[in-house]
Amino acid sequence: MMIVEGNAPTTRAARYLKQTLTHFSHKIEVELGEEHGSARFEAGRAELTATADALLVRIEAEDAERAATVQRVIVSHAERFGEKDGLKFGQFTPVAA
Repeated sequence: MMIVEGNAPTTRAARYLKQTLTHFSHKIEVELGEEHGSARFEAGRAELTATADALLVRIEAEDAERAATVQRVIVSHAERFGEKDGLKFGQFTPVAA
C-alpha cells in the first residue's frame, strides 16, 4: 500500500474541494461534504480536506505508480479550477502505512 500526502495553500479550499469532486462525480464514486470528500478511481483513492488555509490531499493506492496517477489527475484538475487564485500544490510526500 502506498500513501502520499500534499497540500496547496489557499483560503478557498472548500470551494476547490467541491469543484474538483463534483467534476468527478459524473464518472466515478465520490463522497462530498462541506470540508471533506473522497474520490475512488480505478488506480486508487483520493481524500480531500479543506482547512482555513489549505486544501489537503491524501492518496492511497496499491503501489507508487498508481498513487502517482491519482495524484496527477487530482492535482491537474484542482490547479486548473484554482488557476485564477494561483492554486499550486507542493511536493507530495510518502506516509508510512
